[in-house]
Amino acid sequence: MSVENVFRVAVFTFGLILSGCGPGDGSSEGDVEAVAEVASLEGSNWQLVQMTVPGGFVFTPEDPADYVLNFRSENRLTGSSDCNRITGNWQQQGAALTFDPFSTARALCPPPSLHNYLSLYLRDVISHRISGEHLFLTTNTEGVELEFQARE
Repeated sequence: MSVENVFRVAVFTFGLILSGCGPGDGSSEGDVEAVAEVASLEGSNWQLVQMTVPGGFVFTPEDPADYVLNFRSENRLTGSSDCNRITGNWQQQGAALTFDPFSTARALCPPPSLHNYLSLYLRDVISHRISGEHLFLTTNTEGVELEFQARE
């Protein structure tokens, strides 16, 4: 993760901590929204480290670098899912995150590929959170969480 992105995450985290402290009417909505803008995903790159699916099953890729999300400027999404390319757009509003449109190539990757699961669940992402060097994506399917680690 670049120094700029580390700084963005640090400012976002610090802002969240401070938003609960201090005078005011108890409403910190505006403060959190302003801080969330600083923590934009734009320019960040992530690799999959773990996928939790319904039933609590956890899948870990053999090579995390085979499963990558790149949040480009102008809300463009690029990346890879094993032997396939990922393209599309991303929309972030606070913690809400969606990929629309979203597409992947449809090559048949050799086992033990996680492409089919990742492709399925990325289409349904509804929110995200960043904790340290990790990005967690949740979907509208209960029990699904995709964990990515920052990469250069």
